[in-house]
Formats: sequence, structure tokens, C-alpha cells
Amino acid sequence: MNKIQCIIIEDEKPAQEILKSFLSRIEWVELKGVFDDALSALEYIKTNTTDFIFLDIQIPSLTGIEFLKIAKDLPQVIITTAYSQYAIEAFELDVRDYLIKPFSFERFLKAVNRITPKPDEKLIYQMNNVEASKNSFAFFNVNKTMVKVMFNETIYIESMREYIYIHTLKGKVVTKMGIGEIEKTLHEGFTRIHRSFLVNLAKVTSYNAEEIFIDKISLPIGPNYKKSVEIAFDKLQVK
Repeated sequence: MNKIQCIIIEDEKPAQEILKSFLSRIEWVELKGVFDDALSALEYIKTNTTDFIFLDIQIPSLTGIEFLKIAKDLPQVIITTAYSQYAIEAFELDVRDYLIKPFSFERFLKAVNRITPKPDEKLIYQMNNVEASKNSFAFFNVNKTMVKVMFNETIYIESMREYIYIHTLKGKVVTKMGIGEIEKTLHEGFTRIHRSFLVNLAKVTSYNAEEIFIDKISLPIGPNYKKSVEIAFDKLQVK
């Protein structure tokens, strides 16, 4: 089993022990390090890779918010804090989830399940002909074979730093490009709901003010996208 890797940035020992205990119950996650302050964690990240970080807000040397603002090329981040007032700012800085202490193992597991591991470089497909057929499909170079991906079969698109994951009815395709770049090629049936997510409105099964659902998949609505999401869904409602 390929495990995804994480680190903890947390200065309180009891909180560290809770996180480590919860992680010990998830066999597909490997804890690579625990850091009491942000600067030590930054040094680690410079020379080591990890899939995600558990980050407290009130930590020595830098606050968690300051850490998010200055650190470059960060992996995915799950905030763990006793303070709810930083949630909006944290989500605007593209955190994956925001856990308010004390949290249950079930809530912890939901956050971890939102983590997507960095793709294997051998599985990165380069996109070509994104303007093809009035933006209804695109070709991907898969092992030197051009494979068509139909956008009407696309469920949602997820950004992961310099990559995007295109989740389709037939599986997942990964390409090295920005989410803003592919957004320009899609028809109006797709809507940006978060810095990291584009969704095919035709595939959405339900939604509320905070998240949308595609069957059992839950995707967050970013604070800066709530108005545009509301407008997009309002057009589809039966009056």
C-alpha cells in the first residue's frame, strides 16, 4: 500500500499526542515529523517532501496564518486550532480543511480523506488541443497515444499546485497545468466553487451554503466564490 505522508506543526504536547493517536488508526497515512514551531517545519519542507500538514494557528516564531502567507510551494494543509475566527482567512489561503479543537476522530478522518496525494510523475499527461471541438473535449498524451477526454463526462476538476486532476465518469486524468488555464476552455456548464475546484453543474446532486455534493463526494465552497455559485445554481432552479 502506498502511504501518503504528513507532518504536524503543533507546540502543545497533549494536542500532538491526540493527532498522533488518531493517525495511528489510519494505516494509509505515515507521520514523518512533529514540529513545535513554524521555522523548524519550514526548514524540513525545504529538503523533504510531504503530502500534507497539520497546522496549528497559535505556534511559536510564526502564527499558522503567517506561515501560510510566506511559505512557498506548500503541500496541502489541515488547520487544527481552538480559534474559529481565522477560518475565513485560512480558506482564502487555500487550506484543505479547518478543524476546531476538540474534534472527534470521525471529523478528523473526514479532513484526511480530503487529501489527494501528489501524482506520480510517470502518470502526468500533457494536454493538447484544448480548443478542440468548441471546448467539448481535449486530447491527452497517454503513453504516446492520444486519448480523448469528453468534458460532458467530467465530474469535477481539482487543482493540486502545478497539476490538475480531471475526475471523469471513466476515471481520473492528471495533467500539468493551472486550473485557471483549463477554466478558460470549458463551457458555461462548469463553475468555479473554490480556488481548488471546478464542478460540472450537471453532475451536482445537492448543495448548501458551505459545500456541494456529487453523490457521496463533498466539495467545499470557497468564501470568495459563494456569490458566483449562488448565481450559477439560481439559474438552474425551477421557479
